[in-house]
Amino acid sequence: MILALAPFLALQLPDAARAGPVEQLIQFVMHPTDPTRMVVRYFNGGDGAFVTTDGGKNWKLLCDALLFGPATAHGGPLVITGGGTMVMGLSTGMWHDDGHTCGWTDEAKYDGVYIQGFAVDPTDPTLTYAATSNGGEANGMLRRDARGTWSDLGTKANVLITDLLVVPHGSGRRFYLGAVLGQITTDGGKAESTYASRVSDDDGVTWTEHVYGAVDGSPNVQAVDPTNPDRLVLSIERPTTTDSVLVSNDQGKTFKPYLTVTEIGGVAFAPDGRVWIGDAGNQLDPTEPRGLYFAKSLDQPATKLPMSNYPVQCLGYQPATDTLYACQPSTFGSVDTTDGAFTTSLDVRKVARFVDCAGVDMAATCQTQLCGAYCGFGHFAQAPVCCAYDTFSCGPAAAESAVCPATGGRGATAVDGGTGGAVGAGGAGGVSHGDGGGGASGGGPSGNRDAGDSGVSGPDAGTGATRGGGGHAGDSGCGCVLASPVLPGTRSVKALGLAAAVFLLRRRRRFWSR
Repeated sequence: MILALAPFLALQLPDAARAGPVEQLIQFVMHPTDPTRMVVRYFNGGDGAFVTTDGGKNWKLLCDALLFGPATAHGGPLVITGGGTMVMGLSTGMWHDDGHTCGWTDEAKYDGVYIQGFAVDPTDPTLTYAATSNGGEANGMLRRDARGTWSDLGTKANVLITDLLVVPHGSGRRFYLGAVLGQITTDGGKAESTYASRVSDDDGVTWTEHVYGAVDGSPNVQAVDPTNPDRLVLSIERPTTTDSVLVSNDQGKTFKPYLTVTEIGGVAFAPDGRVWIGDAGNQLDPTEPRGLYFAKSLDQPATKLPMSNYPVQCLGYQPATDTLYACQPSTFGSVDTTDGAFTTSLDVRKVARFVDCAGVDMAATCQTQLCGAYCGFGHFAQAPVCCAYDTFSCGPAAAESAVCPATGGRGATAVDGGTGGAVGAGGAGGVSHGDGGGGASGGGPSGNRDAGDSGVSGPDAGTGATRGGGGHAGDSGCGCVLASPVLPGTRSVKALGLAAAVFLLRRRRRFWSR
């Protein structure tokens, strides 16, 4: 029943979220062969992602308005293919970029198809897989080849797919799907969904189905043990009580309890079988347990790491660098695998730049979306990237902790171009018939004159733009000095039940984070 509501909620939530729930980091995506390329997706406020190409030293903001426009901005699960193309799944289809986070285009033949999630082939990174989950229709897998062409893979069945995982098996691969088979009516007359895991060793031509029936929650296949492809980790997510982590040693035929958490936040394995399990806790009740659990293998009990008293909302292990990564609600970083100490790489309050797309004014493209949420009251208006906006309810004006200092160098005469302000401060507008001052690192648009062009934004102070045509000094740019915001509580179905958007936020990983 929850799954059937997902497409409706996914379409309806973003507009409400833009005015309410604060943005939350929920998915971590790695390039399959380049550990310096990573993406962290956020939920609420129209949705979007933060992108790094230097291993997390610098992050840039990608707003979903770049893909869909501000009126319909919404997002879904992401994957980076072996060739570097980023693909996004939606409840209404699939989009891909040009390999550089720009030039987004829809896969027209999948318009109207609910894309549940993705997986990259563990032995051939040129192959990427997707799972469909349209209500009332036969669903199955899709495969993207090295040329970027998608096609059907294997057979389909009249089930709703909830999870897609692929692991090495012998000389080939094994696929696991989590699925909803339908509904049954209990003795008490209550309708409950029945769940199953499906496994295939022949690229989906045939499937073995293990039914675990109706449960008091929503099961999800979280991960497969890399040392034993028969061993699965399953979670049962419950809206009002604790979540369960279960382990199966027989491809999902039977399960045994392994761990109880407040709210499952993800499962990550190292190639040698070490396993970490995240607990997102309860944001409205910080006294409830949260943190990161570790075991040398699933043969041993998991114990909480001593320095991990923080909520874990996503997990991922990068074998190329032996690094464990985790999301907290507004920060992302690496985790010490021995004690759980968290080192911040991304803080959404400190992002200074948009992604760079040639010929696209990213500040203007994102303005409607961001000023309704991320850069607005009660969100992250003190982030340097928000200094691109200077309205009453957006950017620095919406955050007491944001400071835009005095302007830098002034535009010069009609003959010479004006020099931009120092890093962190935009240049002032030019004098009569002079050039606009340059924009600054993380600052807003430069000063300009009536018909004068703006200076550039970038790591260094910009230079003056073309000569203006009027007689009034332009506006100044700005740079932000950061301070900590006050973040409102944003979710807990534990406390709020099925309350509006919070419900889907609790279930976000189930539908959108694979």
